[in-house]
Amino acid sequence: MTSVLVVDDHPVVRQGLRALLSNHPHFEIVGEAASVEEALAVHRRTHPDVSLVDIRLGPESGLDLLDALLEESPSSRVIMVSSFDDDEYVTRSLRAGARGYLLKVDSPSVLVGAIDSVVGGQRALSPRVTAKLLEHHLLGEPPSSGPELDDVERQLLVLLSRGRSNQQIADELFLSDTTVKRRLRTVFGKLGVGRRAEAVGEAARRGLL
Repeated sequence: MTSVLVVDDHPVVRQGLRALLSNHPHFEIVGEAASVEEALAVHRRTHPDVSLVDIRLGPESGLDLLDALLEESPSSRVIMVSSFDDDEYVTRSLRAGARGYLLKVDSPSVLVGAIDSVVGGQRALSPRVTAKLLEHHLLGEPPSSGPELDDVERQLLVLLSRGRSNQQIADELFLSDTTVKRRLRTVFGKLGVGRRAEAVGEAARRGLL
């Protein structure tokens, strides 16, 4: 039996996923959530095998939830579910530690197969996302790296290079801790890295420090 947590801010989507997975006896929906805080509480209580997380949770981001889940429980298996096949979303999700990236238009069989693959220790991508990434590779067109760093993002990198913690950065730049985490994730995506030390090294290599 595979336990699943469903996180989406739209009740209809949550109901649809519950109905779909209930047709497969080896899945059990152990919880639902509509926000980052609610999802963290349910995850702590249920310890699901896999969490299906919408990349946009109203005014919040599923990427913030991904970070929080992996910080609390590094072994958490998270599959991002989105309406968008945007290269930056896909890259940021996978670099942040997501085990998979699916689209809401994917077929039920793709969803079921993805969950089984992730439980089995593999990664899982939407067929459309896979095809798009393959096309970029074959045509020699790398995924978009996003716009150049803005002033705040450059300040974040400078403070990172000085060994500042997220809370210290938040205090120095008069930002919330959540905003710092979100902006750092954006910086990591633009630099094509997944960790703080890698970000500092890549920024130095590019002459940004």
